[in-house]
Amino acid sequence: MWLVFALLAPLFFAIVHILDAYCVEDVFEKPWMGVVTGALSSAVIILGPLPFIIPFTSWVWPPLNIILIALIAGVLIQISQALYFQSLSYSEAGIIGAYWNMIPAMVPILSFIFLREVLTPSAYIGISILIFASTYILLLDSNREFRTKSLVLMIFACLMQAISYLLLDHSYSEASYAIIFYLMTIGLISAGILPLILKSVRTTFQKNLPQLLPAAKFFIAVELANIIALACAQKAVDLGNPSLVAAIETTIPAFIIIISIFLLGLTAEKFGDTRTRFKIQYKLAAVTVMVVGVFLIS
Repeated sequence: MWLVFALLAPLFFAIVHILDAYCVEDVFEKPWMGVVTGALSSAVIILGPLPFIIPFTSWVWPPLNIILIALIAGVLIQISQALYFQSLSYSEAGIIGAYWNMIPAMVPILSFIFLREVLTPSAYIGISILIFASTYILLLDSNREFRTKSLVLMIFACLMQAISYLLLDHSYSEASYAIIFYLMTIGLISAGILPLILKSVRTTFQKNLPQLLPAAKFFIAVELANIIALACAQKAVDLGNPSLVAAIETTIPAFIIIISIFLLGLTAEKFGDTRTRFKIQYKLAAVTVMVVGVFLIS
């Protein structure tokens, strides 16, 4: 049963990536608007029911330092999302999805630097494979003018995510999952809405409202798909082997490529990126190599 959840997670993550790419290309005037709409959608889905849930829970709030750590983790994730949306304006979703696979390489490196956790020989091999595969995918990016920019942005995006993972891992050891998750979400939402205090951001956002408002339900659906993906991933870890689950999640780019090709034909190219067809066999081969690299690290 764990395998079913492990395969559903990258499937839903792939759908989110494709829909995000569509929004960046056809809905958002600026890529960063994905951060604001995502934050507002998260508030509706996650925090909206909170007043009705709290009376039936017996939460014990963690110490102030843990609360701050969880909030900071949420802020870092939102910064990562901002870099991700900007990258989507440069490169296709499949390429960007593959770059997320650098996170499993960064986490053990950061653990070694800050926590003095010693890496295994297989981890070094896996990290080397991921670096090689990421460089190769860069060369497969059809947007030659901006492909280096997208890689650099995603390196920093992955770094933010990797740091947040370590912070959340520490937080979960000090408090319940539900409390830390909500605190992290509050940090994420706050960081996503905070840019609206700037007049220039508000002006641009208001100018884009005629396109954003009709798509409000669409944004919520995308965020719901993201939550389903996270839930499936956590359930797979709960039922199965975390290392195998991590390796399977690196197939997200492959799902993106396959779904994009399907949608290009089904929706008359409204959804899906035509650039996906460029050297598709080499992209799938690179993703396969990444799966091997992550498996060695995990």
